[in-house]
Amino acid sequence: MDCIFCAIFARDAPGFILWEDEHVFVILSLEGHPLIIPRRHFASLDDLDEESGAAMMRAAKKVTLALRNEMSCEGVNLVLSDGAVAGQDVFHLHLHVKPRWTGDDVVLHWDTSTAPSTKRSRLAIGLTARLDTLNG
Repeated sequence: MDCIFCAIFARDAPGFILWEDEHVFVILSLEGHPLIIPRRHFASLDDLDEESGAAMMRAAKKVTLALRNEMSCEGVNLVLSDGAVAGQDVFHLHLHVKPRWTGDDVVLHWDTSTAPSTKRSRLAIGLTARLDTLNG
C-alpha cells in the first residue's frame, strides 16, 4: 500500500485515529493537529465526490468543537492543499484543522492587495460562465 493515510485507515500503519464514520476518518498529524481524510482515496479536489466533501465539512465542525473544548483554542484554520505547487505532500486529499491562539507562531501568507477592478471583472465573467457549465 503506497498511501500512508490508506495504510493508517486499514490499520496497517500506526496512527492516532481520533474518530471515524462511514465517509471520513480523523487522525492526529505528526505535527499534533487533526487531519480529516475521506475513507475513499481521492488524490485531489477534482476527484472528490459531493458526499465525501460534505462529510469532510461536517467532520470539520465536530473536530473544531472538540479542539475548542480540549485545547481552549481561540480559533482554527482549515487548510486543504490541492497539488504539489500548493504544498500537498500526501496525495490523498485531507483537511488540516489547525488550532489557533492570539500571538501563536502560525503564518499564513499571500498577497491581500486589491486586484484592479478590470482584472476582477474579467475573472468574474470567466468563472461565472465556467460555473454555469459545470452546474449544467
